[in-house]
Amino acid sequence: MPTANQGVTTVQDGSNRSRGGTGLLRPAKATRRTLRIRRAGPRIAGLAISDSASVLSQEQVLERLGLAGDEFAQGIFERCGVKTRHLNLSPDFLSRTLQGRAHQIEEDLLQHSIKAVDGLGIDPARIGTVLSASLYSLGGPTLAHRLVNHYAMDPTTDKYHVTGVGCASGVPLMRLAGQALRDHPEKYALVVAAESMSGILTQASPGDHRAKVIGSAIFGDGCAAALLSADQHSEGPTIVASQVHQIPDSLGAVRLQFTGDDGYLHLARELPDLAGEGLQEVTDTFLSHHRLSRDQIDHWIVHPGGRRIIENVRDALELDDNQVASSWNALASHGNVGTPSILYVLKEVIEQNQPEPGERGLMVTVGPGVTVGLMLLDW
Repeated sequence: MPTANQGVTTVQDGSNRSRGGTGLLRPAKATRRTLRIRRAGPRIAGLAISDSASVLSQEQVLERLGLAGDEFAQGIFERCGVKTRHLNLSPDFLSRTLQGRAHQIEEDLLQHSIKAVDGLGIDPARIGTVLSASLYSLGGPTLAHRLVNHYAMDPTTDKYHVTGVGCASGVPLMRLAGQALRDHPEKYALVVAAESMSGILTQASPGDHRAKVIGSAIFGDGCAAALLSADQHSEGPTIVASQVHQIPDSLGAVRLQFTGDDGYLHLARELPDLAGEGLQEVTDTFLSHHRLSRDQIDHWIVHPGGRRIIENVRDALELDDNQVASSWNALASHGNVGTPSILYVLKEVIEQNQPEPGERGLMVTVGPGVTVGLMLLDW
């Protein structure tokens, strides 16, 4: 089975494609861990992201959203852990209603998805399933349909689009992609997570809820594409196991709030506490099923949902800041990009930590529901 170009790739509009110094493929290092038998399972055989060329500092976002000089807003923007974000906050875009932005958002999501998929270097004819996802749906045809059409894939290609799962999407999308490989073991499963958080950012108005300010401080645009393979000889981390855990009575903690032409993603004040509460027990139970403990995890891939999300997950799992450094870096340079956010952290972990054969990683996602996702990876 031909293998895809499996490096970690970043693509930006108006610039040449750049590749990280290390990707999912690298020569095996001579360590004691290489003697451990690698477990069977779907491989993450490729990973690429696409960002817009528009990068804004927190000061610029405050100005464009009419929040400059607002003491509460400035305090949130300074403390949230975000430094820069990729956003479309042009005067023309902000002047439109949320509905009036829909066509441009659809086109932007498609173009970034194409750039990310192109970055994988895969022959589209080898893709058997396309899974696309975004926080909210703009209608049909879906992003998955558009990608199948753009690449002239086989008309029988399976295609699915997931909405509403947001930051918790990473684990269920990988689970679904892994299951799809059972029906098409000779082909790849493509996961495309694309988000335009710009689409729900609006300028400040009198009487705005403080939750709108918090969302305005942390959310950014982003797109990531991941390629899964059933070929046991391919490189890239193996997905050993995964699990999702929905916290009871927490549905209102993350929700899209629309009022007329205004809208925002409402994050309840107690969300970070909900994310951390009980997480240690859920994680330990999950790992124990695979005869593992937290001290046997080499790489932590934690959702960069915001400063308090990272801190609460870190403290609940008794980690230190070095172990969640990739999450801090992703948050600082991109903000919370919603659906693809955990793939940004995975990219950062691979580039900065350079996992060796035999090392393990644990993905921890937090999103609407409130749902916590866990995914065990084996290099």
